[in-house]
Amino acid sequence: MADTQTADGSAELVATRANIVMGFASKLKDNAAQSFKEAKPWAEVFDRTAFAKPAGMAEATGRLRKNVAYFKVNYGIVAVGTTALVMFMNPWSLIVLAVLALVWGYSYIVRTTPFVVGGRELSDREKFLALSGFSLVVIFFLTSVGSTLFYALGLSMLLIGAHAALRVPDDLFLDEAPEQQGGGFLSLLTGGSKPVAAVVANAV
Repeated sequence: MADTQTADGSAELVATRANIVMGFASKLKDNAAQSFKEAKPWAEVFDRTAFAKPAGMAEATGRLRKNVAYFKVNYGIVAVGTTALVMFMNPWSLIVLAVLALVWGYSYIVRTTPFVVGGRELSDREKFLALSGFSLVVIFFLTSVGSTLFYALGLSMLLIGAHAALRVPDDLFLDEAPEQQGGGFLSLLTGGSKPVAAVVANAV
């Protein structure tokens, strides 16, 4: 009887944690959809009549600052798309990241009993730090995933920097940019919510 109650309690805890993760994913999706609505028309982004070589470093820097403020959502989409493309071209990196995701999922969703090391139970903070350290070692030292991510980031910055330096801002551009400082593509990652690992840990 006690075993049955324990099993039922464990299943309920797993279901609760899974619902929290699904809720976080749903909010993430909503934030992404809202951010995409703030993107400028791609015809405006790639308007060939608005490109010109900057006269010097000062002009290029000014264009970078203004274009990043105005096209930040579009640039975010380009960065995510470039990273996704690079990762799909390196299936081994995807496999490593998938395995790490499974490890985190098992630790925070499936497993209902605490981890015990040397006869001592790990706290939620210790478990998070251990998983974070393990993931960093795997990504940056044991596999090539880290170099792939840096390559994707560098390629994204190169594409965005080239566009921002060559795209000539106009008057309308300068008037609208300050109004959008509070929003942007990064809101899809933040959305004012707590990290999902911390939320799941609080459900224990």
